[in-house]
Amino acid sequence: MSSVLDEIELQRTLVAEKKIRYGFDFSQYYHEWYNRTMLECLAPSPGHTVLDCGCGTGILLPSLEKCYQKIVGLDLFIDNLLEARTFIRQGSLLTGDMAAIPVAPQSFDHVICRESLHRLPDPRRAFRGLFDVLKEGGQLIISEPIGDSRVVRFLKTAIKRRTTKDYKSAECRYASREWIQMAQEAGFQTVRWFNVGYVALPLLGYPEESHVMRYLPFRMPLAKLLLRLDGFLADIQWIKAQSWHATFHFRKPRTS
Repeated sequence: MSSVLDEIELQRTLVAEKKIRYGFDFSQYYHEWYNRTMLECLAPSPGHTVLDCGCGTGILLPSLEKCYQKIVGLDLFIDNLLEARTFIRQGSLLTGDMAAIPVAPQSFDHVICRESLHRLPDPRRAFRGLFDVLKEGGQLIISEPIGDSRVVRFLKTAIKRRTTKDYKSAECRYASREWIQMAQEAGFQTVRWFNVGYVALPLLGYPEESHVMRYLPFRMPLAKLLLRLDGFLADIQWIKAQSWHATFHFRKPRTS
């Protein structure tokens, strides 16, 4: 019980932290770009029903509303959903566990998980729950921290030690191959995956942890330059694997 209460209290703290994270022009620019890289995995189909699973305070919801008419945001913590309500106009919000989503089987055409699965004690259970709520042929897009790079693992460990709270955003318990394996064990087919985040991610995406950009002049031109640099680094083979995150595109196979 104490661990559950501790997690609830941590989530309340993180709501305030995320207001800082998404409160700067450069960080908003970065997260809008991040959202686009995920949604570009899906073919435009406005009539499809989409679940933002583990939606947190709702940073992905405005991007989803631009592309789809029927969206649902789900999170376990009511404090997150109260904040997410300010982002959403026409969709709905649900409280629930990712491993036991409170909807009928095969309810969604697409499911998106943005940096939420790594917080779970057992992501495998969540993958099985996500498989159940997707329609046959439905798409699952996830973006998560990965532990492929020794350099990134060292930096994340240093970040975690520097904080006084158990920020699981600093964890990289799973390598990219393990995320793929967990999805395939649940029944998903892998469509593709790609590395995300080099220099820009820690500087632009998490200003509550990395304060550098908050005090620099010409922040927006610098933000655009850093994103261009990330794109250049992603094309260099020996640097490509040194990313903080990866985005994975899975599909639920059709039975006939």
